[in-house]
Amino acid sequence: MIKESIRRSFSFKLSFWILLLAIPMFFASVGMLYSRMRTMVRDEAVQRANGVLDASLQRICRYLVTVETATNAYSWLAERYVQPDSLTAFAYRVVHFNPYTDGCVIGLEPHVLPQYSEPFITCSVRKEGDSILTVGAQQYNYFDKEWYFVPQDRKKAEWVIYQVSSKRLGMGGEGMVATYSKPLYTADHQFMGVISTDMSLLHLSDILAEEKPYPHSYFLLIDEEGRYVGHPDSTRLFNKTIFGQADLQKNKDLIALGYEMTSGRQGEMMALINNKPSLVCFKPVPGTTWSLAIVCPESDILKAYNRFSYIVLSLLV
Repeated sequence: MIKESIRRSFSFKLSFWILLLAIPMFFASVGMLYSRMRTMVRDEAVQRANGVLDASLQRICRYLVTVETATNAYSWLAERYVQPDSLTAFAYRVVHFNPYTDGCVIGLEPHVLPQYSEPFITCSVRKEGDSILTVGAQQYNYFDKEWYFVPQDRKKAEWVIYQVSSKRLGMGGEGMVATYSKPLYTADHQFMGVISTDMSLLHLSDILAEEKPYPHSYFLLIDEEGRYVGHPDSTRLFNKTIFGQADLQKNKDLIALGYEMTSGRQGEMMALINNKPSLVCFKPVPGTTWSLAIVCPESDILKAYNRFSYIVLSLLV
């Protein structure tokens, strides 16, 4: 009896100590698996977001190149055939033959046209129903407008963001547009004016809204000053910036994101946006001073991971 009691006591103690060793090892293994899977889920989210970001970046570049090509194709004609009727026809054709453009304006310096003592400008704008309204030879002071003086000062074609006045040439309409402006020169290389082709920011936002890797993800497109060029909330496209939306104390990561994007860098980071932890992947837009970012809420990214967590907890119990 004594021997049997000793054996039972020894087997119990052995089982107890083995159990004490096994339980921590089991929890450690599950914890490592849990942590590793979280890293894998985040890495997969970064790859997925960057894939969609690259695809959307290519789409935007395709639209931008279309606008640039249309402008360049008619800029040399505008430099060669400097006549009111010809210039008006060129502005109309840029809009008519290119559905991605929303308007085209050609403005000249004073006295470039001998028959006009005042500055000459002609403008074609796409209206509702895809109709095109063209106005020319209007008295309109455009020399202080960004689309005109920026390419004039820098002596090269550039994408410019500017505010459209509701009284522009008496044609109506207002808002923020992106325009590709190119300076025009005479045969002896004297500046004579600017040809500028518009693409609405709402159009860009619609393009960006068509693809998303997660149900609640969205795109941000900002210029070199942090102004919104593309955003699902159209009210931010006019005069709000990524810095103006951030609190210096509560949203330091959002401000850091803004500086990274306006500096032309690319990468990814976690940021608190609209009080939601989110993964943000960003890249500069080639040929512009803009930067495109995709925002993916962490709740969407970790949805499958959280489901896995419930399974692990059940197994632990």
